Amino acid sequence: MSQLRLSNPDYLEPLIEDLRRRGDVVVGAIDDDTIEVSMLGSYGLESMRLAIYLHIRAWEAVQRSQGHDVHVDLL
Repeated sequence: MSQLRLSNPDYLEPLIEDLRRRGDVVVGAIDDDTIEVSMLGSYGLESMRLAIYLHIRAWEAVQRSQGHDVHVDLL
């Protein structure tokens, strides 16, 4: 599992919803600005972290394109 911390907790639920739409992700909030994410399937730890990282960076880019200022740190 990987933990992600958002710079703005207002975007926690939208990110959780986006990740759940994938169908191969288990995600849940563990704090006001932190979520825990795991991908289903045959992923090694580094492969899973890379897949999550790439999805999160794409999500951030969409948010920025809509004028939202949010950053996600992979802990």
